[in-house]
Amino acid sequence: METKIPFYNLLNMFLTGLIFTGCCVILFSHQVVAFIDTEFFKSISKINVGLETVITISFFAVIYEIGFIINRIGSLMENLLKKIKAIPFDDDYKKFNEKEKQFPDKMKMLSREYTLSRTSMTLFLILMIISLTQFFWVFSIVMTILTLIFYFSMRKHSGKIVKMMEDTK
Repeated sequence: METKIPFYNLLNMFLTGLIFTGCCVILFSHQVVAFIDTEFFKSISKINVGLETVITISFFAVIYEIGFIINRIGSLMENLLKKIKAIPFDDDYKKFNEKEKQFPDKMKMLSREYTLSRTSMTLFLILMIISLTQFFWVFSIVMTILTLIFYFSMRKHSGKIVKMMEDTK
């Protein structure tokens, strides 16, 4: 059995993990610099090309996994947002599938945009919390604004999906 990861998912998870990792490097720059100054890091820099490749591939796998974890956290947050009615949502997948057959491109695009917004909102919410714990006030304000932007984007796409599901033509 062949398993394929859609390019969209690969890109979405990888970019999410890469943004998270990059922001953590900024937030924990003192610790990163201290790590670079260690003997362990200096010994890694003398590694031959074969092992370097393995480390690089492992790093990319970790970045993808971080993005995947953030995506799954977003899925859990979605349930909370649905319960408190912070986003419009219709769990009737039969209606969704009927509309997807009727408008395949539009429903897939709305669904992808919704998921991307949900993942981005979760990413920036997590980064906001981390930046608050590190007392990076300006960074946390930027992350709060980005969280709100992607929350409203997620809400908009969810509303469009629900509206399409309600329209019976």
